[in-house]
Amino acid sequence: MPHFTLFTHREFAQDYQGFAWTEFALELDGQENTDQIVEAFLHSTAYSYDSLYDCIKAKPNSGYLERAFDFDVAGLIDFKKTDNAGACKFLIDFKGEGFWGSDINQYEKLLESYFEIHDKNSNAEFYIISKDWFTSGDPKVFEPQAWCYTYYFLVISVDLVSKTLVLSEWTYD
Repeated sequence: MPHFTLFTHREFAQDYQGFAWTEFALELDGQENTDQIVEAFLHSTAYSYDSLYDCIKAKPNSGYLERAFDFDVAGLIDFKKTDNAGACKFLIDFKGEGFWGSDINQYEKLLESYFEIHDKNSNAEFYIISKDWFTSGDPKVFEPQAWCYTYYFLVISVDLVSKTLVLSEWTYD
């Protein structure tokens, strides 16, 4: 069973858009593969508490919009697994989805911040899930969170060489 130790948590915001970057050191038994690590992470306090936005940790139950996925129902099968290039492509291609208006400028600034800290040479495996892949009423997403977010997606990377897991949680409400 993997163990996750919080290494760093940073938050980036542009108006009502943002992402939280939370990095964990991994302690492994030696037999886990990346799928098992992500599945364990989604059901750990590292995900359920350590990687929460600071405002939610500081004032729980105060009305802040929380996470959109119910990982008691959703699982690894709902993620798209890819490599570093695929994760970067997802983030860049996301700009072309929907009508942004002037909000595209804020998303582009967030992308710049992400790519400043993202390891461009990473050999990590990436797991991506977006609320847009689910229909209204799907039990895998919490409502009203899924309705309230313009976008909400997670990008999780697992690097077995450096023994790190990084969660970037992207939100726009």
